[in-house]
Amino acid sequence: MICFLALVLYRVMRMRLKTHGHSASPRTALDLLARIQKHTAHIGERSFHGTSKTTPEQLDLFDALSLTKPD
Repeated sequence: MICFLALVLYRVMRMRLKTHGHSASPRTALDLLARIQKHTAHIGERSFHGTSKTTPEQLDLFDALSLTKPD
């Protein structure tokens, strides 16, 4: 079941990338998007949360895959 769902997700990603004329493969897209990290810093009683800065290429992938951009 998990392998089937992974195959479906891969094909949907490939279809959306082709539709938007993006040259990246689903594997490349996943590698680029995996570089985005969420950070939490604790200073005393306070906590600060943030997301790493996204590159224009990563933002283009979010648009091509019809995904919301991270905050």
